[in-house]
Amino acid sequence: MFITIEGVEGSGKSTQLLRLSERLRRLGLPLVVSKEPGGTPLGRELRRLLLEPHASGDAWCPDSELLLFYADRAQHLYAVIRPALAAKQVVLVDRFEDSSRAYQGASGVPDASLDRLSDLVLKGLRPDLTVILDVDPEVSLQRVEVRNLSLGTEFAETRFDHAALAFHRQVRERFLQIARSHPDRVALVPARDPVEQVEAAIWARVAPKLRHAGFEVS
Repeated sequence: MFITIEGVEGSGKSTQLLRLSERLRRLGLPLVVSKEPGGTPLGRELRRLLLEPHASGDAWCPDSELLLFYADRAQHLYAVIRPALAAKQVVLVDRFEDSSRAYQGASGVPDASLDRLSDLVLKGLRPDLTVILDVDPEVSLQRVEVRNLSLGTEFAETRFDHAALAFHRQVRERFLQIARSHPDRVALVPARDPVEQVEAAIWARVAPKLRHAGFEVS
């Protein structure tokens, strides 16, 4: 069972992934929790390059950014995701292919380029369920600002935190388009609701998928 959690910056992914993973562990399910970028030792080096703000301020070539994200994904699939699925474990990942579709697509990468890299790296593998946490960028970016101030370190920030509001609006619209295009795979969950309500809405989507896959859940 392969589940991914997606959404714009500040949508509450980390909180909801933690709550879902704790619930799955309480149920005794065999579980692997990971993230992109950074789900492997190599991926952590790539994550630093991709996400940390750089003092030079050099603009990223969209294709360079895209290739590094897919290099991280290829290693992640090879070292973590495919072995765990082969062992019949539940794999829960913070960001996956849909983030590339949303973020790199919003950066100007053509869909044809995304399709080619997806075919090369994923080889047909898709999540059984993708939860997209949806929230207005104006709200999500306020959350990001509060989060970064509370953590009090530069490491808390990413390059994407500083992107223009128009970019984040494009990212959200691309996530919404993904949800419209893949209703059987994608569950769109409003993320402005209280944390417990969002958690319940996610579980309402996850539990039936787990039962269908043969896992015992209450």
